[in-house]
Amino acid sequence: MSLFRILLAALLALLVSARPADQSSSANPLSSTPRLQRIFRSTALLGDFNAPIPIPGGQRIVASVTGGTITGEGQQGVTGTFKGGISIIDVVNGGQSIINNVQTFGTTSDGTPFLITESGLGSTGDDFARLTFNIGGNFANLQNQFIVTEAVLAADRKSVMTVGYVVLDR
Repeated sequence: MSLFRILLAALLALLVSARPADQSSSANPLSSTPRLQRIFRSTALLGDFNAPIPIPGGQRIVASVTGGTITGEGQQGVTGTFKGGISIIDVVNGGQSIINNVQTFGTTSDGTPFLITESGLGSTGDDFARLTFNIGGNFANLQNQFIVTEAVLAADRKSVMTVGYVVLDR
């Protein structure tokens, strides 16, 4: 997925979730373009895929997450290990569109437990997702961040590589 598409999707998401502007301010709150700051790269290892499950308009593909790593970048970056999880991908529109829902859990390098929930839309090979952290300790601030991801399934379908970006409003 191109950086332009990530920025455009992040901007649209911010606009949809924006709070009303302070009426006393003459500054236009939408006058600046949000920036992305990369905060992690991860590799999630996948178990065997279930046989496709028929759903209205397509099929659901389910795989377990059996492990993996997350490597932080920058001040907000979190480093740790995935212990498990589940990946649920709905393939619809004749195989042209996907809806992804992924949950992974693990611990950070300092032993803090976490749960990551990722959900998004896209086309096969080109998806955009919103990621949320349930985490405490030194990384509790990640719970309040708007995080977008870009993910690529390895050709052998045994892992997914993901890059996460926090959306900065200025």
